[in-house]
Amino acid sequence: MKKTMIQNIGLFCASGNEVDSCYFEESAIIGRWIGKNKKRLIYGGANVGLMEATAEHVKKHGGSITGIITHRICDYGKASRLPDELIRVDTLGERKQMMLDKADVFIALPGGFGTLDEIFTVIAAGHLGYHDKKVVFCNTNGFYNLLINQIELFYRERFASPHYKNYYQIATNAEECIRILENF
Repeated sequence: MKKTMIQNIGLFCASGNEVDSCYFEESAIIGRWIGKNKKRLIYGGANVGLMEATAEHVKKHGGSITGIITHRICDYGKASRLPDELIRVDTLGERKQMMLDKADVFIALPGGFGTLDEIFTVIAAGHLGYHDKKVVFCNTNGFYNLLINQIELFYRERFASPHYKNYYQIATNAEECIRILENF
């Protein structure tokens, strides 16, 4: 396997368990790759959804894990036991900032509002010069197609400059996402 310069992989994804199994299969592919390549997963630290599924595969295949979770989510009993390091913070803002500080790159598996919040935080902060990190959208089953169309509308209508494109890439599935990461 090709070794890449990136070591710390941030993950944004669904925290719900009710999503279609195809998304869990994609998270398994990502988790195996992170683990087999001895990378560190940086993620939200919850024991549910694609977050926990990805972390399980990272751990099973020899990778390390840092979970960054809010006290409130811990109080709900949702803290994963998989992380080698579990960092508790007060707010979602602190959680996002710490993930941004610790990760070299981000993968966005399908997710909901929290996932979108995290994605756009990384892209906007990059555009403003706070970092030069990217988000790789894992567009499984065209999950992000409507969002990608909306982003293209931002450019066409001049609500966003093309410079934003420096902070994300689109992959059609987990395998393509991995190929992109291997070429960083």
